[in-house]
Amino acid sequence: MRLLLILFIFSFFANPLLAAVDIAPRGKQPARIQDVYQQGGVPYIAIEDVLGAVGLTGHWNSIKHIFRIRSPRGWAEISPASSYLKLGENYYPLQEKPRFIDGRLRVTDNFVLNQLPMLVGKPIYFRNNDPDADTVVEEKPSGIEQLFSFLLNKKSKQSGPLIRAVAIDPGHGGLDTGVIAESGFKEKEVNLKVAQKLAKQIKMKLGIPIYLSRDGDYELNLEQRLKPASQEDVDIWLLLHAEASMSSDVHGVTLFIRPDEKSHVKDKGAEAEPSDNVSRKLADQLATALRQAGIVVNGIYESSLLSLGRGSLPTVQVELGFLSHPEELAELRDEEYQEKLAQALYRGIHDYAELKKEKL
Repeated sequence: MRLLLILFIFSFFANPLLAAVDIAPRGKQPARIQDVYQQGGVPYIAIEDVLGAVGLTGHWNSIKHIFRIRSPRGWAEISPASSYLKLGENYYPLQEKPRFIDGRLRVTDNFVLNQLPMLVGKPIYFRNNDPDADTVVEEKPSGIEQLFSFLLNKKSKQSGPLIRAVAIDPGHGGLDTGVIAESGFKEKEVNLKVAQKLAKQIKMKLGIPIYLSRDGDYELNLEQRLKPASQEDVDIWLLLHAEASMSSDVHGVTLFIRPDEKSHVKDKGAEAEPSDNVSRKLADQLATALRQAGIVVNGIYESSLLSLGRGSLPTVQVELGFLSHPEELAELRDEEYQEKLAQALYRGIHDYAELKKEKL
């Protein structure tokens, strides 16, 4: 028995503590979870493992696309389509949305430290055992990273039109439906329709090339989504999405830009501050044009979303509205409202080009 104990202690300290976290209600023996994914220095842990470590249970509702958690305070709900945790009739913001990674819905350390204690009713002990979580390691860039680097080093030509071409990525497609409304309407549908209408506006009024990542209902990998933005003449990249909230009251358009290296805002979801960031300038013009069209704009936020890439190419992710808001859902399904969105986005692009012209 003593020999087994010695071997266990030796193996415990001999194995590197990579991609593992310890979680427990305060005063209890921590449970070690090793099925952990590090994304941008943030640990993502399967929600079932998190709940098991603190004595709670939950299940995935495939019809409503939510994960329900049974807690002493009642049922709580989270969803990969929402930035809120619903507990009873109250909504609590999440710093990062839950994400499906390797087939499991995962939450971050922020959920464990901020929302989980509320569900358990006592403080939570949490330790990230990954010693390299905050270390930046230089590696040989992959094909996708090289493409990101290309975007980083894109330079505008000194002659010709101020905007030579626009790349548009209608989010999701094929089996990747995106958010699904209770009525069955899928996010991928409105993304594509608005993208096609916007492409037509730009072609008709500016006469410049448009590169769509998809022109039909089919799935793309990340490299295929990035390909249009890598075209030599692309000067603007728009990513079109829609979202949902646990609250049916939340509505409006939200704009995301990549973090500005000169900005002090580091947290995803923190409102972006004005700077020399060209993506911010583009987002400002898009937001102004949307508001002028009578469309509610929630704000412009910095986000480290992978799909935004890195670099100097003006890039904005436009969340067109909330499929969870009944009135806005009806609008997003309406061809005339889709046209209204497309015209407002075109006006924002046009005004951004005029702004560049004035500065020159």
